Amino acid sequence: MIRYWFLVFFLLGNMARSFAQQQYVYKGIIADYETSAAIPFATVALFNDDVLIDGVSSDENGKFQITTTAAFTHFEISFIGYKTTTLNKSELENPDNIEIRLGASNLQLDEVVIQAEQTTTTLKIDRKVVNLGADLQQSGATVLEAFDQITEIQTDLGTGTLSLRGSGNVRLLVNGKPSGLSASELLGQLPAASVQKVEIITSPSAKNQADGLSGIINIVLKKETSRGLNTNLNAGVGTKRYNYGVDGNYNSSWVNFRWNASQAGREMDSKQSIKQFYNNGNTRDFFAPHDFNGLVRKAAAGLDFFIDDNNELSFGFDYTDDYHSFNNNTFYSNVTNRKDFVYTRNSSHTHKTTELNSNYRKQFAKEGHFIELDYNIAINENLLPATDFEEGNFLFEEEQRNKNTLQQFGLDYTLPLNTKTTIETGLLWNDRKLESFDYFLLNGGVAANEVFDYREQIFGIYGVASFQMGSINAQTGLRYEYFNSKSTNTRNNETTNLVFSNLFPSVHFSRKINESNTISLGYSKRVSRPNFHHINPFQMGNQYFQWEANPGLKPELSDNLEFNIQHNGNPFNWSFSTFYRNRKDVILWLQNIDTEGVQTIRFDNLGKKQSYGVEGDFGHAFKPYWNAQLSANYYYTKAEQQAPITFDEQFSSNIILKNTFKITKHVSTDISYRYSLKNQNEFRFIQPRHRLDLAVRASFLENRIVANLRIIDVLDNNLRKSTLITDQIVQNEVWRFQSQTFGVLFNLNYKLFQNQGKTRTRKQRDYEHGGSKD
Repeated sequence: MIRYWFLVFFLLGNMARSFAQQQYVYKGIIADYETSAAIPFATVALFNDDVLIDGVSSDENGKFQITTTAAFTHFEISFIGYKTTTLNKSELENPDNIEIRLGASNLQLDEVVIQAEQTTTTLKIDRKVVNLGADLQQSGATVLEAFDQITEIQTDLGTGTLSLRGSGNVRLLVNGKPSGLSASELLGQLPAASVQKVEIITSPSAKNQADGLSGIINIVLKKETSRGLNTNLNAGVGTKRYNYGVDGNYNSSWVNFRWNASQAGREMDSKQSIKQFYNNGNTRDFFAPHDFNGLVRKAAAGLDFFIDDNNELSFGFDYTDDYHSFNNNTFYSNVTNRKDFVYTRNSSHTHKTTELNSNYRKQFAKEGHFIELDYNIAINENLLPATDFEEGNFLFEEEQRNKNTLQQFGLDYTLPLNTKTTIETGLLWNDRKLESFDYFLLNGGVAANEVFDYREQIFGIYGVASFQMGSINAQTGLRYEYFNSKSTNTRNNETTNLVFSNLFPSVHFSRKINESNTISLGYSKRVSRPNFHHINPFQMGNQYFQWEANPGLKPELSDNLEFNIQHNGNPFNWSFSTFYRNRKDVILWLQNIDTEGVQTIRFDNLGKKQSYGVEGDFGHAFKPYWNAQLSANYYYTKAEQQAPITFDEQFSSNIILKNTFKITKHVSTDISYRYSLKNQNEFRFIQPRHRLDLAVRASFLENRIVANLRIIDVLDNNLRKSTLITDQIVQNEVWRFQSQTFGVLFNLNYKLFQNQGKTRTRKQRDYEHGGSKD
């Protein structure tokens, strides 16, 4: 707790410094010269003669705000397809109402898309939005590796696990839709370059489906809508990995066709050493090198029809073929009453996912008054064969096949009653159907074929009202969800029929103290229901690892309360968050290791948990060429369990220091240092560890080609050392996964053709129920 309060005082002590700075605020809007339509995401740069002082991007409504304490001479405003415009400081009449009109560029060739280099975080009333720039540490990475650079999200590059605010109970979405894949498999498939932004919704409003106790992470993918014919080529190579792909679009005045295709291959090796000491005096050690080989192929296409000014229709198609194999030889030694031996498992996973989406949006005459319908279907087919040997002798073979079909229909309606009051309502239908088949053949035995069928449906309806009262924005909402799941399995002739019905309120407030400082307060109720992961008896195991299903689980409910404050200034910016979470009927992952070394895993409801946490981010522009950012978090949980656990106090914390340097006009570098303090959960603690990452970017041919070099874990010492303690055993583990990686990425982004006729500047739509509604 001393570390907790030290971090709180450290964060609060730095807040006061920023308020004392004398600042000047400039606000305005960027619009098309001919049509007067707002231009979202235009670049507004502040210069003092030839020296770049600061810069921002306009929001989705074309509005911008820039705060500075430095002297400057002029603005430079630019956007793809428009002429760069200069506005001198002496020409400003009203700093609070600057209107800038951009005229279309006459260039037909040599248009290059340059993405902002800096990732920015925006605090909204019920979420944080991380707009991913072309951060050097994300170049050529998967989304799992990109998340490793976002302090609000905790990932483990070795195990592929994902958590939010110290809890793994997080709902992961892509474009507002769930996936049939696990988090590690899904995040390992997606390239970071395909992501536009990440919505971190730790206090979801009633608009959002109630699953996910710690919140929602929604990954919003890019959808290219630039006018004309555009294409982007990229390729990368690194330590035991490669990737290449192409994406682009053709946009006329009434239709936009977009496409992308990519292939990525990766090999990875890791080494796991474990020493086990049983309470009866027995011992067992084993050394397990894991060899991974994966190949991911993706293809996607979409059509957006701009029927008229008030009607938009979109169709999307996405196909992914993901294959990876595992070859493991585990060397057992120091086994009580037994000679050393080798245990071998050869296995593979094949995931094929097809996704179709359709979306219609009707905009009425009143600004912000619309109705939106969305339908999505994803079919995920999986094949998981495995064969086990001991000392070269066949033991058994197993093959699992499953087909996971997810359907989702959503209807959302928004009505602004006046300039300060808006009503939102909608409904959702989710349907999941799982067909799972298990084949098992024991040496000398008879093959067994078992079937598990699962069907889950959720119906939800919500209402949300938003109000503006002076500098205060308020939002209150209520959601009702009906959940029903049925399952049958032939292994033990067991059936289940679970029905749950719940109300989920939410309340949020935010206040803009001044142009630089915003605070927010939010409450939400969340749920974690028993699903097919908990009650499916077919899980891959071996003679030393067994899975036990529990169809009698109850839902776990959580009340979440959080407070946020954000300061955006120049040259200093910071944010601070703190939260409290109260969980009941906690669904806990229990593990038991018997005297024969067989580990059994099952889930059960085991009492209550109270969690607290703080998060802080501090950024400072020391020089025009040097930006630094310090991020830190600390999470603490007190457990009150009905079953015995080893540690009733659990905690985790991380610190990241990032320095970005603009060496020349065409060369930038990033040095990031991460330190993870001791991490402790119910049965295990992980010792502190640290990592140093380096990245360099260089641009050539007037930015037509960009090359990136990234080195993860420069010192190659990011070992994961942990200790597991239960009633039966003490287990010490050292995991050396392939942490150190080198990666080089080449990117070419080129406009091949631009329409010369009259076109409309459309607001870019994210067909995802308003960003995160699902």
